[in-house]
Amino acid sequence: MITATILAAGTSSRMGFPKALLKFHNRTFLQTILDATEALGVQRLVVVGAASDNILSDHDLHDVKVIHNDDMDAGPIGSIRASVREVQGHPVDGLLVWPVDFPHVAVETVRVLIDGFKLGKADIVVPHYEEHRGHPVIFGRPVFAELLAIPDDEGARGVVRARPDRVLQVPVDDSAVVDQLNTPKAYQDLLRREDRFRRSE
Repeated sequence: MITATILAAGTSSRMGFPKALLKFHNRTFLQTILDATEALGVQRLVVVGAASDNILSDHDLHDVKVIHNDDMDAGPIGSIRASVREVQGHPVDGLLVWPVDFPHVAVETVRVLIDGFKLGKADIVVPHYEEHRGHPVIFGRPVFAELLAIPDDEGARGVVRARPDRVLQVPVDDSAVVDQLNTPKAYQDLLRREDRFRRSE
């Protein structure tokens, strides 16, 4: 069984506005990913931080487990650790880690990652687009302990890099996996691209 964890605990300091609440196709980033993970048929977690009132009140999370990252200084690995602790006592084979600033990754792209993980030949599955690794990433149970123990400054990337032989890189034709949205300019660029795409249809 795979559980998806949506990382929405960041401070969004560069964006200046909670990224979980930014709009994409008339839905918030968080809602977009919630809808995608529901379509994928996986169990879901949402990790939030201290300033989460608007995030929680603006979304229907009745069938989603909400957990809090109490180690915000650690960065994203703090949210991943909170997710691992939540699932490690349950029959979860893999944790699909989906940062909230990647809302435009296609459902079919993630389905390909899940299919690759289910082959059972790798402990970590990452999308690969034009020579770059991207998000979301699936971490198998064999690396859960490493995610809990990795130093903050190495983060989940350190676990991925530790042993290339256990990593499956899945080629995808989806630039969104490497298109992180951290700044207002990056967000506006995304909206302009989407507007051009819709007009061309």
